[in-house]
Amino acid sequence: MQWCGHCKNLAPEYEKVGETYRRSDGVLIAKVDADAEKDLASRFGVRGFPTLKWFPAGSTDPEDYSGGRDAADFVEYINKRTGLSRRLKAVPSAVTVLTPKNFDAVALDPSKNALVEFYAPWCGHCKSLAPTYEKVASAFAGEDNVVVAKVDADKHRDLAQRFGVSGFPTIKFFAAGEDKEATAYESGRDEQSFVDFLNEKAGTSRLPGGGLNADAGTVPELDQVAAKFSSDPSQAVRLLPVFVWCLCIFEA
Repeated sequence: MQWCGHCKNLAPEYEKVGETYRRSDGVLIAKVDADAEKDLASRFGVRGFPTLKWFPAGSTDPEDYSGGRDAADFVEYINKRTGLSRRLKAVPSAVTVLTPKNFDAVALDPSKNALVEFYAPWCGHCKSLAPTYEKVASAFAGEDNVVVAKVDADKHRDLAQRFGVSGFPTIKFFAAGEDKEATAYESGRDEQSFVDFLNEKAGTSRLPGGGLNADAGTVPELDQVAAKFSSDPSQAVRLLPVFVWCLCIFEA
């Protein structure tokens, strides 16, 4: 169904499943435009979208699929029904995946500023945010004091409850320090807004895409000295020793 929002949200996950199985596996991952093929939809009792059916080998009578709707759920179901052991292809990601086992060690690490997305695999808004969130994680991959992470709050509901998560996606920020508390991220959800927020909170100087902005590597005290020199060139002789002294310190 081309106009169905839930179908569009499901499409990327379903595509991953199709890429997981080979022809030699004896598994066919297929789809039907039920709006265009109304007779076929009616034949199999399809009344809502998306509807998923499982056709066992050798049978023309389908079984309703009522499991989870992310790629991992589909693969787990198909493997159980067929005896296969296929796995989803791992997609490289800069986003750190959190679970109850590593949450405290990562998000509550006093040396880290942690931005954490609490998401649900079936959530359309979460899926829409995912590409942007990945870009943000990549932009800060080189910063030792910043971690961009996510947790499946539908699967790990105790974590969601612990931090008062009641909707998806919910984004929390954990500032570096000994007494870490979660604060709600309420800025924009475009890449620039995330980058600006993290730069302000973590003292970093990143640009969207991972480059460094004009503030990178500057020393405020030296900026003040330079400003005095540029506004009054007669101060050059008096200021010169200051620059030489600073250079000597840096060389050391």
